[in-house]
Amino acid sequence: MKRELSVQAVECDERLTQAFTLLGKRWSGVILGLLLQGPARFAVLARTIPGISERMLSDRLNELARAGLVDRTVLDGPPLGVVYRLTKSGRAIGPGLLRLGDWAERYMAPAAKPVRRQRRKKA
Repeated sequence: MKRELSVQAVECDERLTQAFTLLGKRWSGVILGLLLQGPARFAVLARTIPGISERMLSDRLNELARAGLVDRTVLDGPPLGVVYRLTKSGRAIGPGLLRLGDWAERYMAPAAKPVRRQRRKKA
């Protein structure tokens, strides 16, 4: 019995490590959160996420697609476009992400804003 628990713990740890490795990357949670609201074109995602480069967005979407969380559909043009939507697996993570967001709002301190020094006036 003790051995079975040990094996289960290792398997659980490996799966959690795998999940947090994917979801812990910058922008992954934001992208999934946006796609929870519905399918979106690449250009809309790029405009909606301030500070993300198109290359980074493309990389993250490809990683999420390889993990089976996001589906990519190329639209015939003109204009050509790509729409991203969550797969069944991606939608299944939604409640967990929302609960994690609730937890963070309740227990995580807001990020400290840098304090600006005021210049002293010369007399």
